Amino acid sequence: MIATVAGSYQIPTLGLQILLAVVTTSISVPLIYLLRRYVDQRPWSGLGLSSVPSGFRYFLLGIGFLALVTAAALLIGSAAGWLRILDFHFPIVTMLVILINVPIAFFYEAFPEEITFRGYVYRNLNTRFPRWLALVLQVVMFVLAPIAVTAFMVAIGIGTWDLITVEYIINLVAFGTVLQLSRIVSNNLWMSIGFHLAWLEMVRYAVVPSQYAFIEIEYLSVWGSYMVTIGSVIIGIILLIVWSLRSKNRIDWNGIEPDLPPDSNPETKEALPAQSV
Repeated sequence: MIATVAGSYQIPTLGLQILLAVVTTSISVPLIYLLRRYVDQRPWSGLGLSSVPSGFRYFLLGIGFLALVTAAALLIGSAAGWLRILDFHFPIVTMLVILINVPIAFFYEAFPEEITFRGYVYRNLNTRFPRWLALVLQVVMFVLAPIAVTAFMVAIGIGTWDLITVEYIINLVAFGTVLQLSRIVSNNLWMSIGFHLAWLEMVRYAVVPSQYAFIEIEYLSVWGSYMVTIGSVIIGIILLIVWSLRSKNRIDWNGIEPDLPPDSNPETKEALPAQSV
């Protein structure tokens, strides 16, 4: 809706993107903080968002994990004959575009969405439901959110249902699952943020059928496109599930994590299951 209103003032595309990024984070993050602090009366730390210095390695882990599953998807797609890797480039223009787009994508999509869904929504669900059910319910809410927004825009006459397709919903289910698994397995929201941001840049600029991409590919079948976009995510889901089942860092999928108020006596708190990378 903001984009529609701003468009009527003929704001340039880059200016509109910056505006949307600023508005989205400026509204969502303070709202989540107020809900967490005054409605739930629970500590902000429960969301899994550590400080930037301590979370930076998890952020890089998310980026590195996306690079790993993308490489696996390219190898599988190439072996299956669905795509062909044509060349590797390091175009200065694309690097500059990514440098401009990264902060926009971070504040418009990756950061506010992860704080909201993989942080706040999941954390509240896991105080009442087992981890596996909290994950499923979070994914359901992640899918319903854009559907509800679209329905509202259609109702007031400024939107259509064109974007809500079966393929779009499947992408949301897979994407919401891999991001929540990243949060659960690493026990840090920064891994989800890093993966989310890296995936956005990958499908937009890094691995596309263009001479301006870092990895120029040619799709020989529609399955090649699916392999890069959703196949990489599914590979990520499989690897994270295997990771969660390792004996050293096994996740208790039936576990419910209590979320005590900030003024609770630390000596009376239940010990939470240790999770490490």
